[in-house]
Amino acid sequence: MRTVGLVAGLLAVTACAGAQEAPAKLHAVLWVGGFAHDFDAFATITQEFLPQRIPIELGVVRDGSFLDRPEADALDAIVMNHCFEKAEGVLTEPQRQKLLDLVRGGVGVVAIHASYHSFLDWDAVHDLYGARFTQHGSSDINVDVRFVDRSHPITKDLPETFRVRTELYESTPLAQDCHVLAMAREEGKDQEHPSVWTRADGKGRVVTILPAHWPDAYKVPEFQQLIANSVRWAAKEKPDE
Repeated sequence: MRTVGLVAGLLAVTACAGAQEAPAKLHAVLWVGGFAHDFDAFATITQEFLPQRIPIELGVVRDGSFLDRPEADALDAIVMNHCFEKAEGVLTEPQRQKLLDLVRGGVGVVAIHASYHSFLDWDAVHDLYGARFTQHGSSDINVDVRFVDRSHPITKDLPETFRVRTELYESTPLAQDCHVLAMAREEGKDQEHPSVWTRADGKGRVVTILPAHWPDAYKVPEFQQLIANSVRWAAKEKPDE
């Protein structure tokens, strides 16, 4: 796993490369940390599979200090997979504003699982998602994810359904400008809940992915491809899409 110290070098190289010609790879950070999840495992597995599926340089960060660097503007995407109860102590006020400014300026966000539950006291970040976490049931159940839009760039090469062992997040009603890509339900139950969706905030693309709680979920090929496609789309690798 890369350390936080290497992220500065990654961002600096990105900025220099951009001055000469378009870089061949996307440049992103994976923001992990918090409680109730094995974030070290998430980081390790994601750093293994994501570069195998899309051209990307991915650094790992554990707090908001990466937002203090001017080179953060050169990022293509921020992949969030964290669970922090409060923004206080994790992000300074300038860092909060910087994150919002980056997204509205065009940096993509892919928010995975507990990131949707993070910072419950920070209204502005939940506005990025277009909804709020309300509750979840058992954390050790099978959840079936069903794609309802198979023509979107994120989903077009994925099967109609896949299964992960996780917990099912439930939400407030999604904002009207959210575009639902997938619904999910617990095994043995009929009721489905929004599980993957997109929305825009300024020039930024935001993808919310509610599975998955356990590290093994990140080894499911369909889930890996969903994350890879989401990063590529959020980063606007293909401007015509």
